[in-house]
Amino acid sequence: MKKLALVFVSTLFLSLLGLPAIIHADNTVPDDRFALKGLKQTRAIFDVRLAELDKLLFNLGLIKETYEGISNQKVKPTIIVSLRGPAVKLFTKDQAPPELKELLADLKKKGIRVEICSVATRVFKVDNTQLLPDLFLVGNVLTSQIAWQNKGYALITLN
Repeated sequence: MKKLALVFVSTLFLSLLGLPAIIHADNTVPDDRFALKGLKQTRAIFDVRLAELDKLLFNLGLIKETYEGISNQKVKPTIIVSLRGPAVKLFTKDQAPPELKELLADLKKKGIRVEICSVATRVFKVDNTQLLPDLFLVGNVLTSQIAWQNKGYALITLN
């Protein structure tokens, strides 16, 4: 009986705080409301260095899904994708496969800014004139990441 009363009081107390009272392991409906509660917008910069096409496509798709998931929960996401390292070799007109070009176009339609590092293009001998048109060429992506973080963007690294 004491246990039942404790559960009842705990549930009542947590519900008064506006928190989920009980989280069941068998809950199969995804729900980010707890994390997003009170937010009108989110800001994130994704650090992407993947040089393997399948992993790159998966992670760019995950970024797109993240944008949609936040947006569908009535929060405005602002997302930047930061490309550096050997991944830059895949973002040229002659190297980018159609699915990568299509995914970049989808990200652009959503307002997701995709930056590519000129230090990386120099190191990996990528001709900047051959970069895909939906990219923003920045001087140094690390400088950009520092600036965006200082403007309140959360840094998320994808490797």
